Formats: sequence, C-alpha cells, structure tokens
Amino acid sequence: MKKQWPIGLVVEGNITHSDVLRMPRLVEDLGPIKSATVRVARRVSNFLKAGHPVADYEELQSAQLVLIRAPDDAIPRVIQEIFAANLELKDMAFVLCESWLDLEALQSLRLRGASAASLLAVPSSRNSWFVVEGDSTAVRQTRRFIELSGARALELRAGGTPAYFAAELLATALPMPVLLAAQTALRSSGISGNNLSILLNEMVQSMFRDIMNGARGTWGGPLAECSEEVAGRHVAALRESDPQLAEVINYHLEWARQRMTKQKSISTSPNGTQ
Repeated sequence: MKKQWPIGLVVEGNITHSDVLRMPRLVEDLGPIKSATVRVARRVSNFLKAGHPVADYEELQSAQLVLIRAPDDAIPRVIQEIFAANLELKDMAFVLCESWLDLEALQSLRLRGASAASLLAVPSSRNSWFVVEGDSTAVRQTRRFIELSGARALELRAGGTPAYFAAELLATALPMPVLLAAQTALRSSGISGNNLSILLNEMVQSMFRDIMNGARGTWGGPLAECSEEVAGRHVAALRESDPQLAEVINYHLEWARQRMTKQKSISTSPNGTQ
C-alpha cells in the first residue's frame, strides 16, 4: 500500500512569488508533484525542498488535498487531464491556488464527487493571510494546512469571492490615482521630499483610523473642518491654478457625496444598525 500524503501538488508556470507554496508545512506534508514533465516537477521539488516528482496524475491518489497552482489559461486543460485520469475523486479535495477563477473551473471534478475550494493570498505587509471559499471538506483541509504553517485563512461565504474581489480592488487599486493626485497637490503646495511622504502617510492613516472607529457616515479631513462655502472657494481657486487637479476633485466628490449621503441615510434610519 502506498504511503498517504496530506498534500499533493499540480503545478505549472512561475512559482517564485507564490505565497501558498512558501508555507512551511509543505516541507513535511507535500508528497506527489505533477507538472508538464517529470523534469519540471523535479525542479519544483528541489526549489521547494519538499515532495517528489511523479509522471502520472494517478499518483495524486495518495494525497488527501491537491493544490493546483497554474496560470489561468492552463487551468481548463489541467482540470480536464485530472478528470480524465483514473482517480477515485470522491475521497479527494482540490484547491485552486492564487487564481481569481471561480469554483466553476473545478465543477467537473465536483460532479464526480470531489470536494473543491479556491484560495487567495490577502495583500499584507505583516502576516500571511488568505481567504478560502468552497466545499466544506476542501475548506477545512485547506484552513488546517494554512494555519499549521502559522498563517491565517478566513472562510468566505458561498459565492463571496466577487464581493471580496470588489473589496480588494477598492482598497488596493482604485485609490492609486487619487493618492497620486494628492501627491501632486502636496508638491504644488510647496511640500516635497521626506516631508511629503510623511504627510501623505499620516493623512491616509488618519482616514483609516476614522473608518475603523466607526466614522462611516461622516466626512473626514477638511470637509469636516470647514464650511461648504470655504471648500467651494478652494476648489474655485484650483480651477484657475490647476484645472486638471480641480477636475479630479470634482469627479470624486460627486460620487463621494452620493455615497456618503446614502450611507448616512442608512445609518440613521429606524431600521439601521446605528
């Protein structure tokens, strides 16, 4: 009888920057590694200092949880190859790692009885955090692997990945043009160098602290400290001195006013939570 392993790996593409494959638990838990060729699988094993290369998908039967780490455009082919292999899928769990593809990508395996989940790394400068969504068996095994590595895995509700995508997009990508405009505005005001970086960081941190303290329905910064008339005069002055910056301000203020008004209405309504 072959030795049973907690984890197997199907891998293609560049894994140098993979957060999942840096988990310390892999060293003792990883067994079979399947890639496009045995030579590539051996190279991955040497890089991870874990696991052993295998030639056939059937060798994955010895693993309880199979991590799939491959480029999005390779995933359909990989799943089809797993599906076509002589595997008893009802006792196996598969997790799609570090891909924004949804669980539909693993549906053919689920229809054959496999448990499936998706795992994403959370952008973090301190600890390793992940979010996982999927079937209970795959989620449970994935969380155990991540947490035994000293990291954290938060479970999303069923179908919650699109909302998480929106949250990460709003927090990490969409603010960038606004922050770059703030940087430009600080330079225009006469602040530069280290002082510019310090001030911008303090402004962002102040906003974040306000949000965490529950200030969701009120303005922060100068809009909470001056009248609309005074704010209007500053924007009018910007239209003269820097029309492009004034356009950025007006564009974002229009959306923000609608959003803040709606949020305040919700928070103060009889059925609201506040």
